[in-house]
Amino acid sequence: MPSGRVRLLSVTGGWRLPVLPAVAGALIAAMVVAPTGPAAASPAHDQLRQWARAASGPASDTVDVTPPPMPGAVTSTDYPDGGAPHGAVGWPGVFEIAPPEVDPGDVEEYAWTFDSGITPATAARIPARPADRGATLTVSPPRDGINTLRVWSRNDSGRYSTTARTYTFSVRAPWGPAGRWTFEEAGGDAVDVSGHGNTAALDGSAARVPGRSGVGTALALDGSAAGTVTGPVTLTRPSESAAVPVRTDASFTVAAWARIGAPPGPAEQVVLAGNGTRTFSYSLSYAGGVDRWRFSMTGADADDPAVSSVPSDAVAVVGKWTHLAGVYDASTRTLTLYVDGVPQNTTTTLTTGFDAATDTTIGKRRWNGADDGFFTGAVDDVRIYDYLETPATLAQLAVPLQPAITFPNGTVVDVGGQLTVVFDAGGDTNVVKFRYSVDSTGLGAEVAATEPGGTATVTVGVGSHIGDWSLYAVAVDGGNRASGLARGQFTVVGQPYLTGAVIDVETFTPVVGATVRLEPGGFESVSSADGTYSFTGIPAGTYTVSTSHEGLCGSVTIDVSPAGVYFDLYLLPCAAT
Repeated sequence: MPSGRVRLLSVTGGWRLPVLPAVAGALIAAMVVAPTGPAAASPAHDQLRQWARAASGPASDTVDVTPPPMPGAVTSTDYPDGGAPHGAVGWPGVFEIAPPEVDPGDVEEYAWTFDSGITPATAARIPARPADRGATLTVSPPRDGINTLRVWSRNDSGRYSTTARTYTFSVRAPWGPAGRWTFEEAGGDAVDVSGHGNTAALDGSAARVPGRSGVGTALALDGSAAGTVTGPVTLTRPSESAAVPVRTDASFTVAAWARIGAPPGPAEQVVLAGNGTRTFSYSLSYAGGVDRWRFSMTGADADDPAVSSVPSDAVAVVGKWTHLAGVYDASTRTLTLYVDGVPQNTTTTLTTGFDAATDTTIGKRRWNGADDGFFTGAVDDVRIYDYLETPATLAQLAVPLQPAITFPNGTVVDVGGQLTVVFDAGGDTNVVKFRYSVDSTGLGAEVAATEPGGTATVTVGVGSHIGDWSLYAVAVDGGNRASGLARGQFTVVGQPYLTGAVIDVETFTPVVGATVRLEPGGFESVSSADGTYSFTGIPAGTYTVSTSHEGLCGSVTIDVSPAGVYFDLYLLPCAAT
């Protein structure tokens, strides 16, 4: 065929394919143009695509300009569609994505999202199965209440279906920890405050010490003592009647506050572990050899098993309360460590794992059949969840406690005066500053602590408004995380006073020169040219105000508040009184 000529190849079903001449060094392109109507679903459609995909060699390429068809139905037995809520936030569910009814072979991947603001190009993707071009998506819903999963088809040319398949379902609110121990008891074993009955038996030398910021108590461990929950941690989920174990071969989250003692030494020191008969399944620990916090899991309940670990980004700080959280996502077999609410840069995957059904230990682990890795320091607020806790919740667990607010010069201040305020972090060395505001929660002012975990003293002007006022403050750590809002109250008072006018009730004219007496106290004031009388600097209280002047008399009982009182004294002829 002469150079520059184009021949059209007709294919059954309405397809016409331009065939370009071979030119040395040129790119030969076959463009698949979709027909409309019945031809779109014809056997010729699939035949032509197969022919185009079979084109190979350095001088050929295929460009598919047609979007793939919309995915087939989305179904889930874990999260059925309809009104009733199922599962929970962080509880993984399986969602089956059926292939399109028309031309399923055109689908290479599926893009999916729960976020209505995400486009298919930026959504997460999952490959289609080679056998049927469908897909199985395992994911945890991001929020409680109504969730909508949107799914697009994607072909090998990178084009997405013009319409997303949507699947709407309802999710229960998170049910909280399966086990939680705060060590607030006066003595004895540690009660599971989650209400699921997982009591931790404490060894004799375990003790209670003041907790973070001096609030409550924490568990002090001396390197030889620990707490033990026999058997797996169990819980009864909402709408279920039987207790079920937290399985460590499924998705779970563990968290605790820990303060390593000094000197930490080179050994492994375990904050929390779930154990089998021979070894631990998971552990949150301090790794002395590398001076890092660490979340670890083992491959099998056997001696010297393979260990998968993720370390903290920074070294552990001796004597500093640190929040640790380990998250295992069974759908991806991924381990993630959070330190002070921040996911660490390193993650790893677990090839195999096992369910820790023997016991859960606080302050030690099991290794090669023996207790190992005893912790020296303090532990507080230990939590175990049977689902993937959200990053937002883990960040919230790591914020400082509220600061204490005190007024060293008292809570009563004169109008226009200055109020001295002290903020106290209670020794929590994570706290480096405070934010505060008067009579609003804007927190527009900031002051540094005298030292990490220390105090800060400020002086604020109270203005001219008399009455009760609030001062709000938060503690802020080195990562700029703020505590909950603390509130202190103070009262602004004026100089108590009583003032007004002496008035003749018959003429409604001011009475000049009347001697007004105030009892108790024996105070006197003479009305001025406009009839005004005034008492200032008197104590607040209940008084009798009276006068007698040129045959006119008046007397009344009145309460004088710290804010002062204005009161006109009306006089009648004395005989009438």
